[in-house]
Amino acid sequence: MKKLSILFLSVITLGLTVSSCSSDDKDSGSIEGKWQLTEEGVVLNGQEVLQPATNEGGCNSETYEYLENGTVINTYSEFVNSKCTEYNDSGTWSVDGNNLTEKYDGDSTGDKYEIATVTGSQLKLKETYSEAGVTFATIRVFKKI
Repeated sequence: MKKLSILFLSVITLGLTVSSCSSDDKDSGSIEGKWQLTEEGVVLNGQEVLQPATNEGGCNSETYEYLENGTVINTYSEFVNSKCTEYNDSGTWSVDGNNLTEKYDGDSTGDKYEIATVTGSQLKLKETYSEAGVTFATIRVFKKI
């Protein structure tokens, strides 16, 4: 009987160890950090259609850095006249429930996104908007760098 109890406790301990959080789970729910755009796409008939994010001319991928003090820094490149030119925009960010708002200079309402996924390694943002009575949804996927 004693051996059965020890075996039972060993199985429970092993189960708890295996199901404990991984290092990626520690950061769940926080978008603080630097994120690089990896995929983008749309939602069609309820299904995400994603493609790898590419930059013309081999320019650097777009990044967003969400700082603890509420500052966001967006770095992106444009390929013009056969060269890459890098730009930085800074603004503020805030999270309310499952919604992320970014505001840049001169923007009173800000850009609003639904946080579809956030883990220690991936951030997926969904933006829904309407034009001419038609509703669209775009998806942007980032990896933490």
